[in-house]
Amino acid sequence: MLHRMKLLPLLVLTMIVWITPVRGQELSGIPGAYVDVGLGVRPLGMGGAYVAVAQDEAATRWNPAALATQQRRSAGFTWTKQMNLIPYNYLSGTFPLYRKGIGYYIEASGDDALRENTVAVGYGSTAEEMPFLRGGNRLSVGMTAKLRWASFGNNPNGGVGQVTGDAVGYGIDLGLLYRVPFVRGLTAGVMLRDALNSITWDSSTSGQYKEGVPTTLSTGIAYQDGRRVLVTLDIMPALYKDVYTRFAVGGEYRLLKVISLRAGVSQDIGATEPRRDVTAGIGVHVPIFGTAMLEAGAAYLFDELVNTPRVGLAIRW
Repeated sequence: MLHRMKLLPLLVLTMIVWITPVRGQELSGIPGAYVDVGLGVRPLGMGGAYVAVAQDEAATRWNPAALATQQRRSAGFTWTKQMNLIPYNYLSGTFPLYRKGIGYYIEASGDDALRENTVAVGYGSTAEEMPFLRGGNRLSVGMTAKLRWASFGNNPNGGVGQVTGDAVGYGIDLGLLYRVPFVRGLTAGVMLRDALNSITWDSSTSGQYKEGVPTTLSTGIAYQDGRRVLVTLDIMPALYKDVYTRFAVGGEYRLLKVISLRAGVSQDIGATEPRRDVTAGIGVHVPIFGTAMLEAGAAYLFDELVNTPRVGLAIRW
């Protein structure tokens, strides 16, 4: 078992190298279901540039490799109403172990017209025992396994010929996190979301059919100067011919150890009319007992269509 775990980083790298050129020859076939809207108050407040950070309860979703570097247990909840139409509820948490960590998240969204649910479990570990990698304690690898299910067409007054049905599927995310030597506070991360995935739909009119979720790749770097300043940059290369490469840059400033101010921007690269999102966020940290801290946070997405707020609570102990 230990020998197999040593091969996990190599497996992750192999899948990233293999999937990237293959996906580049395809169309995304982007479905309307299970769209990633960017959940988590802190990540969104920094423009979604979070793959090289993932220091808290958001690790399982944003980069499971960071589960191996968690210093404290954490749990958090985020609520938003995307585009002022679709409610999202997001619960997540982490449990650090010695040079390893596990995490989870539960996501529920939608209404009777289309309701989507996801339960995910993640695992991260350092790679220091790998015989072919020196300084392996600086490298962490992780994987998140997701179970998805959905229902649709249960809204009242759907009209004549209303289509109903349900769905069930899975997804696998893979992540890498590396602490750069000689530069204290500098990290690099890679996240391959839905590297493997499938959803089986059962419709009252079309019967059963399968539809995947587009795979996405995020690479990023982050630099933290002590505990006050954090700057991040993510690049999301286009894996399909009908989407654009996208970048995100964000930052956080800790004020008086009590308030965190956040901001970020993300934009398509090379598009004639690039889609640009600007975000801002704030977190208020309150000690509650012992070393435990409660954070009340909010983030605001300034979108070209509809601005969307997010609110959340997190506890770390």
